Amino acid sequence: MKYTSLLLSVVAVLLLSSCVAREHYILFQDANEYQDAKRIATTYDIRIQADDQLAIAIASKDKELVDVFNNQTFIGSNSAPGMGSTTTNGNTAQMLGSTTLSGFHVDNEGYIEFPILGRIYVEGKSRKEVAEDIQDRLREGQYVNDAVVNVELLSFHVVVIRGNNGQILNINKDRCTIVEAVMMAGGFMNGTDREDVLLIREENGELWTYRVNFTMLSNLLNSPVYYLQQNDIIYIEPAGTQSLDESAGYRYMSAITSILSFVVSMGAIFLSVNK
Repeated sequence: MKYTSLLLSVVAVLLLSSCVAREHYILFQDANEYQDAKRIATTYDIRIQADDQLAIAIASKDKELVDVFNNQTFIGSNSAPGMGSTTTNGNTAQMLGSTTLSGFHVDNEGYIEFPILGRIYVEGKSRKEVAEDIQDRLREGQYVNDAVVNVELLSFHVVVIRGNNGQILNINKDRCTIVEAVMMAGGFMNGTDREDVLLIREENGELWTYRVNFTMLSNLLNSPVYYLQQNDIIYIEPAGTQSLDESAGYRYMSAITSILSFVVSMGAIFLSVNK
């Protein structure tokens, strides 16, 4: 009977430890708290940083008026023979009618050099704000009275590191969440930590680190890094418990433990009846 009790205790510990380990890798465990709608940030605009590459498209009824604003180091322009579209960092830019598309580099001081208009400060602004600024300058200076300007970011990429492997993801939209980036990189693999994902971000020349817990939806949605910025680095750390928990060996061990528990339980009942 003493050995039976010991075996039952061992089985109980094994089952309890497996339940605890399981909690480490189930995502969004507090999702039920969001059954009633809760407002989250929806007006997020990516902000331009130094060393970014901008694609600036100027449209006008008069093609000759906008040609002069074409950057000679073009990403793509209909003034270049045979170039109807081009792809840079996963982004495809189309030029139609009298639209020209040019690539502009944001220098370390946050400026771009724009034809005729000269240096324009763009750092910290949204794409829309830069487009409106250039459009106003073109119209007020009577360079292009009907100018319509569109600005695209060609250099939005983030790095995802998982163990010894890493990926550079090129993002082609302004709003990309950390969840999307992790899934684009392949999601959480065996032996990776969901509770303590590290994000490294450079802001105003300073390096900041943030921790995100993917197992709790509240922590994720309220994180200041829920929406990503250019050059963010996401590091998914290894975690020993998950490595055991998700392996094929663990599944076999769990099945054997269940069978053993049943056998020991039946044995204990048999012994107590025949005592």
